[in-house]
Amino acid sequence: MGKIPASLTYGLAALIVGGSAFAAEPQLDFTPRNGFGGASEGDGTLTLLFGKPQPFHVESRGTQQADGTFRLEQTISFQGKPPQDRVWVMTELSPNHYSATLSDAAGPVTATTSGPRLSLQYRAKGPLVMHQELQLMPDGKTIDNVGVISLFGIPVGHLRETITRKEPGITSAAARAG
Repeated sequence: MGKIPASLTYGLAALIVGGSAFAAEPQLDFTPRNGFGGASEGDGTLTLLFGKPQPFHVESRGTQQADGTFRLEQTISFQGKPPQDRVWVMTELSPNHYSATLSDAAGPVTATTSGPRLSLQYRAKGPLVMHQELQLMPDGKTIDNVGVISLFGIPVGHLRETITRKEPGITSAAARAG
């Protein structure tokens, strides 16, 4: 059996030692601050039953409040309709569990997180219930938002949105802890 050329040996060693540079960045956990802190905007579509998809645009600003709650102010614009303002206020109940209010919801909002995911559920209007799954992407500033609107447990609409923070995402370990 022949010897392994030195250049191949050094190349493999460099790949093994330097390979950590190619490792994926650790995923941020979804918290209100990590997902919605600062200014962001979203573009998506809302489709109800047999209706045509309705494009919408959302401008948001999220801030951590002195009392520990997180406040998210949003302006939602659908084509041909006046903009609508709404406000979310989220309170951490225990790790990964939040209660929230939403100004245009018909009752309380329940929210749970698991790693980079946020699950929201609330009664929209009358018997309509919205269930949203939001996924915080590894860049720390993009969120994929998928929602299903149900009437008595039967899906009657869906929402698809991409949310992008205008300000840089939280990327340092110190910022993640805060």
